[in-house]
Amino acid sequence: MSSFLFDDNGFQDVPNREVSTDLTAADDRTLRWAAPPLDAAKLDALVRYQQTYLAQAEPGQGTDALGRAHTEALATSGLSPKEAEQGSALLRAFGGRRWAARKLQDKLGQLQGDGATETELRARIQTELVKQERETDALARRYGEDALALLRAREAELLELHTRLTRLLTRG
Repeated sequence: MSSFLFDDNGFQDVPNREVSTDLTAADDRTLRWAAPPLDAAKLDALVRYQQTYLAQAEPGQGTDALGRAHTEALATSGLSPKEAEQGSALLRAFGGRRWAARKLQDKLGQLQGDGATETELRARIQTELVKQERETDALARRYGEDALALLRAREAELLELHTRLTRLLTRG
Protein backbone atom coordinates (compact mmCIF):
# COMPACT_ATOMS: atom_id res chain seq x y z
CA MET A 1 0.00 0.00 0.00
CA SER A 2 1.09 3.49 -0.72
CA SER A 3 2.71 5.45 2.08
CA PHE A 4 0.48 8.45 1.43
CA LEU A 5 -3.18 8.64 0.54
CA PHE A 6 -2.65 10.89 -2.48
CA ASP A 7 0.44 9.33 -4.08
CA ASP A 8 0.34 9.32 -7.87
CA ASN A 9 0.58 5.56 -8.29
CA GLY A 10 1.71 6.09 -11.86
CA PHE A 11 -0.99 8.57 -12.92
CA GLN A 12 1.39 11.22 -14.16
CA ASP A 13 -1.19 13.29 -16.06
CA VAL A 14 -2.49 14.58 -12.74
CA PRO A 15 0.58 15.42 -10.64
CA ASN A 16 0.19 15.16 -6.90
CA ARG A 17 0.91 18.48 -5.24
CA GLU A 18 -1.07 17.82 -2.09
CA VAL A 19 0.66 17.76 1.26
CA SER A 20 -2.47 17.34 3.37
CA THR A 21 -5.30 14.88 3.73
CA ASP A 22 -7.83 17.23 2.09
CA LEU A 23 -10.40 14.81 0.69
CA THR A 24 -11.64 17.29 -1.92
CA ALA A 25 -8.20 17.00 -3.49
CA ALA A 26 -8.70 13.25 -3.83
CA ASP A 27 -12.16 13.81 -5.30
CA ASP A 28 -10.79 16.29 -7.81
CA ARG A 29 -8.03 13.95 -8.86
CA THR A 30 -10.56 11.14 -9.36
CA LEU A 31 -12.97 13.37 -11.26
CA ARG A 32 -10.08 14.46 -13.50
CA TRP A 33 -10.39 11.13 -15.28
CA ALA A 34 -13.97 11.99 -16.25
CA ALA A 35 -13.22 15.57 -17.31
CA PRO A 36 -12.91 15.98 -21.06
CA PRO A 37 -9.71 17.69 -22.21
CA LEU A 38 -9.95 21.39 -22.98
CA ASP A 39 -7.89 22.84 -25.78
CA ALA A 40 -8.04 26.19 -27.56
CA ALA A 41 -10.43 24.89 -30.25
CA LYS A 42 -12.84 23.47 -27.65
CA LEU A 43 -12.71 26.70 -25.66
CA ASP A 44 -13.47 28.69 -28.83
CA ALA A 45 -16.47 26.42 -29.49
CA LEU A 46 -17.71 26.87 -25.91
CA VAL A 47 -17.41 30.65 -26.20
CA ARG A 48 -19.28 30.53 -29.53
CA TYR A 49 -21.95 28.39 -27.87
CA GLN A 50 -22.44 30.87 -25.04
CA GLN A 51 -22.38 33.92 -27.31
CA THR A 52 -24.98 32.39 -29.62
CA TYR A 53 -27.11 31.31 -26.69
CA LEU A 54 -27.06 34.83 -25.28
CA ALA A 55 -27.85 36.35 -28.68
CA GLN A 56 -30.84 34.03 -29.20
CA ALA A 57 -32.28 33.81 -25.69
CA GLU A 58 -34.76 36.47 -24.74
CA PRO A 59 -35.39 37.17 -21.07
CA GLY A 60 -38.90 36.46 -19.88
CA GLN A 61 -39.92 34.47 -23.00
CA GLY A 62 -40.15 31.15 -21.16
CA THR A 63 -38.49 27.81 -21.52
CA ASP A 64 -39.39 27.36 -25.20
CA ALA A 65 -37.27 30.38 -26.15
CA LEU A 66 -34.38 29.07 -24.03
CA GLY A 67 -34.69 25.66 -25.70
CA ARG A 68 -34.56 27.23 -29.17
CA ALA A 69 -31.54 29.28 -28.12
CA HIS A 70 -29.82 26.13 -26.87
CA THR A 71 -30.51 24.29 -30.14
CA GLU A 72 -29.21 27.22 -32.21
CA ALA A 73 -26.13 27.54 -30.01
CA LEU A 74 -25.33 23.84 -30.40
CA ALA A 75 -25.63 24.10 -34.18
CA THR A 76 -23.44 27.20 -34.35
CA SER A 77 -20.75 25.85 -32.03
CA GLY A 78 -20.59 22.33 -33.43
CA LEU A 79 -20.69 20.89 -29.93
CA SER A 80 -22.74 17.90 -28.84
CA PRO A 81 -25.15 18.48 -25.95
CA LYS A 82 -22.82 16.52 -23.66
CA GLU A 83 -19.76 18.55 -24.69
CA ALA A 84 -21.68 21.80 -24.22
CA GLU A 85 -22.85 20.84 -20.73
CA GLN A 86 -19.46 19.54 -19.59
CA GLY A 87 -17.73 22.62 -20.96
CA SER A 88 -20.35 24.92 -19.46
CA ALA A 89 -19.79 23.32 -16.05
CA LEU A 90 -16.10 24.15 -16.31
CA LEU A 91 -16.83 27.72 -17.42
CA ARG A 92 -19.34 28.17 -14.57
CA ALA A 93 -16.85 26.91 -12.00
CA PHE A 94 -14.11 29.18 -13.32
CA GLY A 95 -16.41 32.16 -13.89
CA GLY A 96 -17.95 31.93 -10.45
CA ARG A 97 -14.59 31.91 -8.72
CA ARG A 98 -13.22 34.76 -10.82
CA TRP A 99 -16.41 36.82 -10.39
CA ALA A 100 -16.14 36.47 -6.62
CA ALA A 101 -12.45 37.41 -6.70
CA ARG A 102 -13.18 40.45 -8.88
CA LYS A 103 -15.93 41.63 -6.50
CA LEU A 104 -13.58 41.25 -3.53
CA GLN A 105 -10.87 43.23 -5.33
CA ASP A 106 -13.41 45.96 -6.12
CA LYS A 107 -14.43 46.08 -2.47
CA LEU A 108 -10.80 46.38 -1.38
CA GLY A 109 -10.38 49.28 -3.77
CA GLN A 110 -13.40 51.05 -2.27
CA LEU A 111 -12.16 50.84 1.31
CA GLN A 112 -10.70 54.09 2.52
CA GLY A 113 -9.35 55.10 5.87
CA ASP A 114 -7.31 53.32 8.47
CA GLY A 115 -9.89 52.93 11.22
CA ALA A 116 -10.18 49.70 13.16
CA THR A 117 -13.36 48.72 11.33
CA GLU A 118 -11.78 49.28 7.90
CA THR A 119 -8.63 47.42 8.89
CA GLU A 120 -10.62 44.44 10.14
CA LEU A 121 -12.81 44.43 7.03
CA ARG A 122 -9.76 44.73 4.77
CA ALA A 123 -8.16 41.72 6.51
CA ARG A 124 -11.34 39.64 6.12
CA ILE A 125 -11.63 40.54 2.45
CA GLN A 126 -7.98 39.72 1.80
CA THR A 127 -8.41 36.35 3.52
CA GLU A 128 -11.42 35.57 1.34
CA LEU A 129 -9.57 36.75 -1.76
CA VAL A 130 -6.71 34.36 -1.00
CA LYS A 131 -9.28 31.58 -0.60
CA GLN A 132 -10.85 32.38 -3.99
CA GLU A 133 -7.44 32.37 -5.65
CA ARG A 134 -6.61 29.02 -4.02
CA GLU A 135 -9.95 27.58 -5.15
CA THR A 136 -9.35 28.83 -8.70
CA ASP A 137 -5.93 27.18 -8.72
CA ALA A 138 -7.54 23.98 -7.43
CA LEU A 139 -9.55 23.76 -10.65
CA ALA A 140 -6.31 22.54 -12.24
CA ARG A 141 -6.62 19.32 -10.23
CA ARG A 142 -9.99 18.56 -11.79
CA TYR A 143 -9.58 19.98 -15.30
CA GLY A 144 -5.83 20.08 -15.85
CA GLU A 145 -3.24 22.81 -15.67
CA ASP A 146 -3.34 23.45 -19.42
CA ALA A 147 -7.10 24.03 -19.24
CA LEU A 148 -6.70 26.48 -16.37
CA ALA A 149 -3.98 28.36 -18.27
CA LEU A 150 -6.31 28.69 -21.29
CA LEU A 151 -9.11 29.98 -19.07
CA ARG A 152 -6.88 32.48 -17.30
CA ALA A 153 -5.64 33.81 -20.65
CA ARG A 154 -9.23 34.66 -21.61
CA GLU A 155 -10.47 35.56 -18.13
CA ALA A 156 -11.98 38.96 -18.98
CA GLU A 157 -14.03 37.57 -21.89
CA LEU A 158 -15.17 34.52 -19.92
CA LEU A 159 -16.10 36.60 -16.91
CA GLU A 160 -18.24 38.90 -19.06
CA LEU A 161 -20.05 35.88 -20.58
CA HIS A 162 -20.50 34.34 -17.13
CA THR A 163 -22.04 37.55 -15.80
CA ARG A 164 -24.42 37.89 -18.75
CA LEU A 165 -25.51 34.24 -18.58
CA THR A 166 -26.08 34.44 -14.84
CA ARG A 167 -28.17 37.56 -15.28
CA LEU A 168 -30.24 35.93 -18.03
CA LEU A 169 -30.83 32.65 -16.23
CA THR A 170 -31.61 34.09 -12.80
CA ARG A 171 -34.18 36.64 -13.94
CA GLY A 172 -36.71 33.92 -14.54
